[in-house]
Amino acid sequence: MSYKRTILFGLALMFFLMATFVAWYEGSELVDKSFEWKHTAVITSWIHDGEVERGNISQLDYFVYAIKFKPIFPIIMMVTFIYMVLAIGQKLLQPGIKHNLFISILGVILLVGAVVISGSPTTGAKVFMISQLLVGTLLIGLAAFYQIRKVQVD
Repeated sequence: MSYKRTILFGLALMFFLMATFVAWYEGSELVDKSFEWKHTAVITSWIHDGEVERGNISQLDYFVYAIKFKPIFPIIMMVTFIYMVLAIGQKLLQPGIKHNLFISILGVILLVGAVVISGSPTTGAKVFMISQLLVGTLLIGLAAFYQIRKVQVD
């Protein structure tokens, strides 16, 4: 990586870690809101066969809560993570079909994730879903742009 890309990657990593910590902290409110356990502590429910108690709530459920009710930092996590994955993919894959396929698959994964959470009634989950749709569509458009540009150059 060039010097500029290394700095950008380091900044993205710092933002990702900061956003992860803040989202985890915001999601820890789930422990005190037992009426949300049934609909938000999904991972704990899977692990413990439907039994959710204050002491056995999974740390990952904190992120589910943060996505549903306070989506700003989970969105920052998603965007910085996607940037880091794209930067690593750009370094490992040469421009061409494999690189475009990689970007397209990443976009499709985000679109599928948006479909998965589309049934949530909370405003935060809807905002997170829209951000996934937007970023996924942009990634697929970027891959199409790269492919069209490559075809025109050849």
